[in-house]
Amino acid sequence: MKTMLVVLVCAALTSCAAAPSVGTDPIDELAARLNARSGLWINGCFPIIELPPDAKPDQVLAAAVKMTGFDQGHIKSCEILKVRQVELITGGKETFSAALIKSDLGTKILLFKPEKNNRWWTRFYDVEKEKQNKGAGGDAVNRAPQLRRSHVK
Repeated sequence: MKTMLVVLVCAALTSCAAAPSVGTDPIDELAARLNARSGLWINGCFPIIELPPDAKPDQVLAAAVKMTGFDQGHIKSCEILKVRQVELITGGKETFSAALIKSDLGTKILLFKPEKNNRWWTRFYDVEKEKQNKGAGGDAVNRAPQLRRSHVK
């Protein structure tokens, strides 16, 4: 009887460990989705933002907001909720900064990294409405952020 109880407890713990976590971070979810694309996500146009490589995240965000349009227009107001580094596959592995922002056009993630010649690579991604309504923690459905790109000027 004790052996059977131990087996059942181990099985229950193992199945819980394999289940997807609820309430993961939108930045982690975006990184997982992009990394599953084998680096092809990096292709495409991006705005030319001329700032020094040691520019602060709020400076890069302000420049990216000026240069990027969305279906609903341009962002008029935004606030950085958090910024952190993420490792992404782009053919090799590269370190990007990711900023989770709350804006008048909804919650978005800005990926950015310095390039050569005092330029920055940037791209915005929308966070699903369900995530926005539940906060950064998300909801029980645990959907990944949409990979919808913004329009570049």
